[in-house]
Amino acid sequence: MSWLRPRIPHDDFGHHASAGEPPPPPRGRRYAPPALIALALSLSLSACGFHPLYGKSGGDTNLREEFAGIQVDPLKDRQGQEIHNALIKTLTPEGPPEKPRYHLFVTYQVTESQAALSTDETATRDVQRFLVLYKLYEGTTVLTSGTFPEIFSYNFLQEHYANVSAQEDVRTRVSDQIATEVHNRLAIYFTDAARHKAAAAAAAAAQPAANK
Repeated sequence: MSWLRPRIPHDDFGHHASAGEPPPPPRGRRYAPPALIALALSLSLSACGFHPLYGKSGGDTNLREEFAGIQVDPLKDRQGQEIHNALIKTLTPEGPPEKPRYHLFVTYQVTESQAALSTDETATRDVQRFLVLYKLYEGTTVLTSGTFPEIFSYNFLQEHYANVSAQEDVRTRVSDQIATEVHNRLAIYFTDAARHKAAAAAAAAAQPAANK
């Protein structure tokens, strides 16, 4: 009887497949190269009014003006000084503002741990875990704040000069990475704040017309 015949499996595209055999590739389908897909997606997003956060034509002028008004507060110790310098270079590449509108407070905590890499313990892996806190002020008002972790490591060897060089490299990487992360977070804040301000202004402008 027909209802006793075994069911022949189908793939996701409706093709028959024998038991134990993989389904054949779909026929009559052609897929666009990844580059073409990315181009189409980029054009589609641009048509919708989306622009990259850091593109040359993505409204960076307003962001640069906001960043240009930030004064970075000094940080403690040598690592803090390097973070401070990296923040200035990243946020205000043309130099600190003469009349700052904002000031940025950044602090951090760091813990270190070591793990042996060789049986005779002639080398270890030094791991540094940072927890970074930042606050952006306008006057005495905190506009935005947050925390984020960063992890860095290097091989700790017996040679003194090799260790000094490795530590210097880590300090530079720590500073640059923290400055980049703070920059990105502040850019998101300024972009959202500008969007909300524009929406509020549009709503206020439309209110008198609605009352007529």
